[in-house]
Amino acid sequence: MKTKSKKKRPTIRDVAALSGVSVATVSRYLNGKTNKMTSATAEKIKEAITKLQYIPNSAAREMSHNKSMIIVIVVANVADYFSTEIFKGASRKLEEAGYVPVLLDSSADQSHEQRILNSVNIHGFDGMLFQPLTSDTELIKSELTRNFPVVILDRELKRSPWPQVVTDNYQAAKKATEHFVSEGFSHVVVLSSTIRLASTRQERFHGIIDYADDVDVIEIDENHFDHQQVYQRLATLMKTDQKTVLFSLKERWLLEFLPRLMQNGLINKKITRVTGFADTSLIKSICPDSHMISQNPSYMGKRAAEILLQMLGGETREIDDIVIKANFDAINHQ
Repeated sequence: MKTKSKKKRPTIRDVAALSGVSVATVSRYLNGKTNKMTSATAEKIKEAITKLQYIPNSAAREMSHNKSMIIVIVVANVADYFSTEIFKGASRKLEEAGYVPVLLDSSADQSHEQRILNSVNIHGFDGMLFQPLTSDTELIKSELTRNFPVVILDRELKRSPWPQVVTDNYQAAKKATEHFVSEGFSHVVVLSSTIRLASTRQERFHGIIDYADDVDVIEIDENHFDHQQVYQRLATLMKTDQKTVLFSLKERWLLEFLPRLMQNGLINKKITRVTGFADTSLIKSICPDSHMISQNPSYMGKRAAEILLQMLGGETREIDDIVIKANFDAINHQ
């Protein structure tokens, strides 16, 4: 009994033969180089591709151009809205340029981030957008051994060999602190992930302590923390007759603890203020009297992607870091 032969997959030569042009002309069409052919020729090739149901061999094209057309975007933690919005903003820009963005998540785990970078070193990505967990430039350089275009996001690395897109963290925190101190709120309770691990948090913290004298700090390990224990300490610090500001260096922690503080009457409009760095409008919905410092992670992702595309396009001059200003609503909406 004869078995049915498998239908032969159409090739670029078949497309060329059906459209009456050379293989080279079809190749130019597939690579978007239609400026040197007539619209009639381009239409013939298009019709032949449709009729034959031809699917280009992308792997072969990548090998011939020594490109994968894939960009890896490594973020600190997809549990944070900031990281997911970075990816959204960057991916839209990269897709417009014909690249495929791939998201990898460090999950706020330094050892996991190291494994991700080891994987990036051996795979054929054309470039990388990177929101690192650490601010240690030398550590990142030792782990990221591959020489290819990289743009750093949301971290200000000292002596960085890569361009960076960051928020004006120190100035934003300073502006907010000065505002509350001028209103008589002398006591600040800082709620944060481990401060020493990220330059963003260090800069925000210094913006606070440089302008406030009475500061208490609650640092939280993102992967291992006792919710009840953190809440009890926070509640103790908020139970005071002092005019107190709850200042979160990360939106996640306000989302985690603010509703319960409000439910238990520990947020009092007369003697407490709520502020922090926010990436959504959720905190304002929960606590309308809060005054938040808003960032634009989607725009940061877009700008980082634009820089990376410049580098991929052969831009050889040194590219300046980009600092994007945050918006403190207590001042800007007065």
